[in-house]
Amino acid sequence: MNKKTFLIGMLSGVVLTIAALYVVNFFIQKESKDEAIQYIEKPVSYENKNETSFKVFQVIGEDAALADELSDKQSDLYLGNTVVLTGKDFYTDQVITIKNPQRIGTYNYTSNRGLPMTVPIIQGDVVN
Repeated sequence: MNKKTFLIGMLSGVVLTIAALYVVNFFIQKESKDEAIQYIEKPVSYENKNETSFKVFQVIGEDAALADELSDKQSDLYLGNTVVLTGKDFYTDQVITIKNPQRIGTYNYTSNRGLPMTVPIIQGDVVN
């Protein structure tokens, strides 16, 4: 065996190993994403509210956003419950008012501090 054959074999082994790791990582990410969302069979009212407002603090994907609920209407403080909102075209610091909010499931994630979090997924009629 000469040096050229050895080098080709070694490089092809490295390339195949990296490709296999990418494929395995893709399936692990897909599986963990599926486990993060748990839908309930029948939507329920979100804390018996007819209307509530949220402020987006992080967009997660194309059709969801993490948001804080309005906690004090007089001073516009958004320090209430953290929820996941479903819909389209979210952006950071966007204020969204939802009529007839319903909880359709829960979302599990890890916070920046490394703490496991579970928050409700909210859906309803967006008021602009």
